[in-house]
Amino acid sequence: MFKPALLLGLLAATVAMPAAAQQPPQVMLRGTVVTGSGEHPAWFTLICTQGTGGALSLQLMLGADTAPDFPFDAYEGPRAPAATLPSAQFEVGAQRFAPTQVAGWFSGDKEGAFVFGVATAVGKRDTATDVAAALGQPHATLRWIQLGNDLQTPPLVATFTPDAQQSHALQHVAQPCLPRHG
Repeated sequence: MFKPALLLGLLAATVAMPAAAQQPPQVMLRGTVVTGSGEHPAWFTLICTQGTGGALSLQLMLGADTAPDFPFDAYEGPRAPAATLPSAQFEVGAQRFAPTQVAGWFSGDKEGAFVFGVATAVGKRDTATDVAAALGQPHATLRWIQLGNDLQTPPLVATFTPDAQQSHALQHVAQPCLPRHG
């Protein structure tokens, strides 16, 4: 039996619901990170946000408990002391890139996870865009070497090996944020 009041109520509820926030284009890779306590899961995310305030962002996420001696707190927040140091080193295949500064935060999405992030303005050429451009090459393994803020702390070494489909997705997502040639 058709109930117009029920149908009208469902339609009104659907119209009243706010639209879900649109996520910027991104690709996430699963890999591993070697810490002082062994090999653990890690995630790399490349995000390209366009428009006003757009940015290319590279992020490394790992469980903070996998590296109990690493000084995560030194990277957290807007005035983090270690965030002013060029502490992230990137390698894509045989290419090595200039060390760069990173900031960090404890993840709100995954309990106990810490995220290191590098971001740059759309179209600006720097380490982040050079790394993103190199990731589009087939079979290009990414290594993110995250140094601590002191010489005694062993670095975190994360490795990601995208397959052909993931390499294509990385290239496709990064392209609008990369510097234009010409």
